[in-house]
Amino acid sequence: MNKFQIVFIMASIWKFFSCNDKQYQKFHLQSEQDPKNKVVSQVVFGEKTKFNYSDFNDLKNNRYYDRFLAGNLNITSGKVVCTDPLYKELGLPQSWTIDKGKYPVYLYIGLEDDFNGRVAYAELVVKDEVPAFWELSLISEELLSDDFEKKMNGLYPVETGLSCFSDFETFKIYEQEIKDFYNIDKKANFYNDVLASYFDKNEFIPKSSRGKDWINYNLKQSDRNIIMFGSGYGDGLYSRYVGYDKKGNVLKFITDFIQLNETQMQ
Repeated sequence: MNKFQIVFIMASIWKFFSCNDKQYQKFHLQSEQDPKNKVVSQVVFGEKTKFNYSDFNDLKNNRYYDRFLAGNLNITSGKVVCTDPLYKELGLPQSWTIDKGKYPVYLYIGLEDDFNGRVAYAELVVKDEVPAFWELSLISEELLSDDFEKKMNGLYPVETGLSCFSDFETFKIYEQEIKDFYNIDKKANFYNDVLASYFDKNEFIPKSSRGKDWINYNLKQSDRNIIMFGSGYGDGLYSRYVGYDKKGNVLKFITDFIQLNETQMQ
């Protein structure tokens, strides 16, 4: 083996490890992970918070819930919104992005007495694998208007008993659709006059549901859609979580209506 060949091989090895280092350097967890106890500690705007992900780590195989496919969500911008579709507070994109495409959204209907028939979780699946890491799904702080919103990052308010998953671009078009609706008739009601009939069609779908608890809503003259669903027992502050693989790729996005707290984690 001559000197040129040795140099070429060494350069190739260096390039391989350099590229891999750069790949892993791009992903930095914003939390402390305790996989044994399935507990995550994460600092949000200077305050430490904890959550336990044991209940939703592998929802597909969790016998306490009925898994129901609500539809495929069309993601055109790579940015995902999770908010109350009528209250629309914090209708902002998550800090992470995914490839453009259509992704399945599953609802997990409670089968136990205390949550029977209600949506316990909604899950957007990018890749149907159990994540290596979980974190609270945050909105970039520069998009939030004040310290209170930054302190509550990872949570969002529900005021109408509904939540939704949407593409960010789609959600902006949807907001304009609502504005146009009320510009025609300020005394009208978007839920009663537009959305209610869609919910009525799902009165007995799925059978495990209490009924009329979800819709796959298509925007006018478009293949853009928003998947809406009941928020457990109704109004409140609810969490968003994002699951990653070992390389930092987003696998799953979940909103939780059971609200596990530290007392329940013990």
